[in-house]
Amino acid sequence: MIPFRSILATLLVLAATAAPAQTSLKYRRDVLRDDRSEAVTLVPLDASVHAETRDGYPDVRVLDDRGREVPFALRAPMKGKSVAERLPAPSRVVSLKVIEGEALEVVVELERDAPEPDGATVYTPLADFERRVRVLGSPDGRDWTPLGEGRILDYSRFMNVRDVDVAFPARGFRTFKFVIKHELDELKSPYRQLSRSREAGGPERRSEVESILRRPFRIDRVALFQTVHRFQGEEPTTTRSALDVRKVEVDRRDRVTRIEVAANRLPLARLALLTTSRNFHRSARVQRPSDFGWVDVASGALSLYALGDFHREELTLEFPETRADALRIVIDDGDNPPLEVTGVEGDAVDRRAVFVADAGRSYRLEYGSKTLDFPRYDADAVLSALGPDAPRVVATLGPPVANPDYKPSPRRWGDPGVWMFLAIVLMTAVLAWAVLQAVRKAEKRPMDEFE
Repeated sequence: MIPFRSILATLLVLAATAAPAQTSLKYRRDVLRDDRSEAVTLVPLDASVHAETRDGYPDVRVLDDRGREVPFALRAPMKGKSVAERLPAPSRVVSLKVIEGEALEVVVELERDAPEPDGATVYTPLADFERRVRVLGSPDGRDWTPLGEGRILDYSRFMNVRDVDVAFPARGFRTFKFVIKHELDELKSPYRQLSRSREAGGPERRSEVESILRRPFRIDRVALFQTVHRFQGEEPTTTRSALDVRKVEVDRRDRVTRIEVAANRLPLARLALLTTSRNFHRSARVQRPSDFGWVDVASGALSLYALGDFHREELTLEFPETRADALRIVIDDGDNPPLEVTGVEGDAVDRRAVFVADAGRSYRLEYGSKTLDFPRYDADAVLSALGPDAPRVVATLGPPVANPDYKPSPRRWGDPGVWMFLAIVLMTAVLAWAVLQAVRKAEKRPMDEFE
């Protein structure tokens, strides 16, 4: 006679086999590939997949035309990340020539072992100026070749903006001439002379005289530099797209502007503000919703300077990859007028499902479940062993359709909600038992003990 435990174990195994994982997934999409040969297949996940999946994508599966689960790995294409760094190029001033009323010429020669420069910094103690600078290069200090033209400026009178760098291409020259146009500068005096006069029987006349101070354009030194790019590892590639702005709220009391956007659970790593305002520098934060309200994800600064030919902007806030239904930018306005917001763009990480496709087989992607666990595949090890030279095919996804085999999974013992329910039931039972014991003790005591 077969033991009851063996029969029960067999029934449980058959039940688990009869309920395949894909029945708990809401949506399915065909994997479209032109080349159906055996190859490593890359399937980019799009907005529909992001919107219907949980953090980490535990509810994504790849199946073949036989309904068999195919091991896959989630990956993002990587790109090199570098930072620009300046190295000094030692030099000395060879000559300085003043062309009265027109320009100031400074000739600089590199030291023997100095690296080839691609820029220069003009150090000056002056403020509130703007000058055009022409750069020429020469192999011998006699024949000069134009290398470019730039501007140095200081707008301290209007804002905290100063730029005294001039960039030029590296062409192998060792001697450079900097022609700074208009070496004389006119600066209005903050003081005015007021005079009054009156003729007999006539009205009083007032005249105001404004002083103009003509100052030479003083230069302390010209320092050459070479720009090098230092490799700082790799970062995932991203795709920028416009996000729907749900609400722009100007809070006069807290002196902030809150911009809420629909993030649609995209794997966002940056937000970029679009604005028609200019000449501002504001601290800002990125927030995401939580069970306790909005919480900060990252902080930074937003700035845009535009005056004359000068333009510089930094309107992007970077943060760790975040998936949420909505995100919010909080801008600290202080006593400044709020910015004119015209839109927000987001950089989403390019996430892909990568697997080895068999020749002649068709595949589909299924996703969307509240209970499915993370799969345990060996796809990462297999793909790493195959290497980057293995045949590769980039596929696309067909339109999403409802999975006809979808059946909502019941709550499992490991779900937090189940444990919370059991804890409440247990506490209720303990409380009821305690009340019952107290009643029984009260019934056994004589009435005079309660008087």
